[in-house]
Amino acid sequence: MLPVVFNRRTQEIYYDQKGELYYSEWNDIEAVAYEYTIVNQYSGAIIHGNLEIVLRKFGDPDDRILLNLSGVPAGKRLPTLLGFWEYLRSYMTVGPWFDETGNKTEFKNSFIEKSLKSGEISFLDLVLDSRRTLGREYREGEGVSGAAFLSWVTSYMLFLPAFGMEIVQKIDRKKARKHWPEIVQERLDPNGPTTRLIDIEEAYMAQKQKELDELHERMRKTLPR
Repeated sequence: MLPVVFNRRTQEIYYDQKGELYYSEWNDIEAVAYEYTIVNQYSGAIIHGNLEIVLRKFGDPDDRILLNLSGVPAGKRLPTLLGFWEYLRSYMTVGPWFDETGNKTEFKNSFIEKSLKSGEISFLDLVLDSRRTLGREYREGEGVSGAAFLSWVTSYMLFLPAFGMEIVQKIDRKKARKHWPEIVQERLDPNGPTTRLIDIEEAYMAQKQKELDELHERMRKTLPR
């Protein structure tokens, strides 16, 4: 699965849905953040929240989708979603480096470094950390809790699946960029074009239709009647 790409150079967002390219201009982005409550007899009331943006299909602007940026909705609150949106807004409008208040900085600072580091935590990291919980409680000298012992046992059961997931994700990240269409790949190049997809959409689709018509014409001439 290809990642959602926020391109600061062209001020666009790219998303691949089963081989179809969807995008949006940042200046005209439509987004909504909301929370709601789900109640059932097993878990009671649980707050859910979503942060969604509207994307249009490249070559078919009437085909639009809602893309969820917030991941699993359970436990998400509206202030958290708004904070995440503000982080994206600062990245797209202020620059790659900014502080806690959204002010631009010239270099990577502790706030950005901490944010990037937290985003790199994988499922394998969580499993390994839960394995160390037992040792931490033992060193504190106040006894070992049942939860820590259960976490320690579970970490060994989940190690192989987590390790396999880590390998697959690393391979996917290396291959992901190659699967984007050429028009996206060249715009991800630091020295690539800065024209937006909306600027070339009509001409691009006309060229593709022309190539398709020429192919059909060649097939018509070569196939027996």
